[in-house]
Order: sequence, then structure tokens, then C-alpha cells
Amino acid sequence: MQKTLMKLEISGIFFILIMSVFMQNLYSISDRGLIGVLFGSVNDSIWETAKTLLFPYVMWGMIELLCIRSPFRKFVASKVISLYYLGISYILLNLIFSLFGFENDFLINFTSAIFCISTSLFLSYKLVFSKFQLENLFLPAFFMLMLFLAFYFSLTPFPPKMYIFKDRATSLYGIIPKNIDAGAIVLDAMYYV
Repeated sequence: MQKTLMKLEISGIFFILIMSVFMQNLYSISDRGLIGVLFGSVNDSIWETAKTLLFPYVMWGMIELLCIRSPFRKFVASKVISLYYLGISYILLNLIFSLFGFENDFLINFTSAIFCISTSLFLSYKLVFSKFQLENLFLPAFFMLMLFLAFYFSLTPFPPKMYIFKDRATSLYGIIPKNIDAGAIVLDAMYYV
């Protein structure tokens, strides 16, 4: 079972990256439809990019659960712990890189995504086969999973005015209006600087 799970975790890196690229373009593919708002990236904020990594991670966890025979409660607890690790580490890395002016650099964002996905899958793998009594954390992990889903679906249409929710190109929050003049926003921001 360990070798099977290791192969699945390595395959998960590619699955999550491919699904993330698809989900980042889903908003424009769906012509700004509801499916694109719920599952896609509506702007270029740190949260919207992290969101496109987190949902494929949950999907891959469900696929893994169907493919291996692992204790259900321990597996769910390890996946939820590593899900939160993925989200927090990716957001923190992006915040650190934005401090140094690398906020719109594709190569750095892509590399940090690969690093965070790989380490979170490795953490999940180690937790499943660890001697920790993770079965006792099933109910808190289930609650944290429901909390994650609530955040996932509510923070896109109603984002707080925080840096991780601000679009990097227009400095707007949430769903960007369709006919917005991004150049005017940039010039207006430069006027006040």
C-alpha cells in the first residue's frame, strides 16, 4: 500500500498542476458564468490563485481514497492537515515574494506552487503511515474541511479588503467588472502616488 500511495502522490503533483491551470482559465472559458465564479479564478489575487490549487487537491484526495485501502479517519485527517498546510504555505510564499517585488512573476509563482504541492503531498503521505493517532482528529478535521469549503465558496463573491484578495493588475477586490478600463486604474493609482 505504501508504494501505491507514493505513486499516487507523485501523480497528484501533475494532476493538481494541470487542473489548476484549467481552473485559472475556467472563468473566461465559461464566459464569466457561475461555474467559473465558483471553481475558477475571477481575478489575479493570491487567494484566487491558491483557490485553484486547493480544490484540485481535495479532488485528488477523493481519488486517492477510492484507489487505496487506508483507514478512512486517519486518511481524512492527514489530507485535511496537508490541505491547510498547502494553502497557508502557498499564501505565505506569495506574500514573501511580493515583498521583494516578484508578485507577477510566473516562474516564481509556478515554482512555489510545485514546491507547496509536493511538500503537502509528502506531509500527507508521512501522516498516513505515521504512528500518530490521527483517528482521534477525524471530527475536528471534518469540521475544518467544512470550514474550508465555506471559505472557498464565500470569499470569491464577498472578499474582505485584504492584500491577499486584491487583484494584482487592477487593485480591485472580488469579481472584476466586464468592461473595466485597467489602464485608467493604473494611471489613477500613479496620480495619487
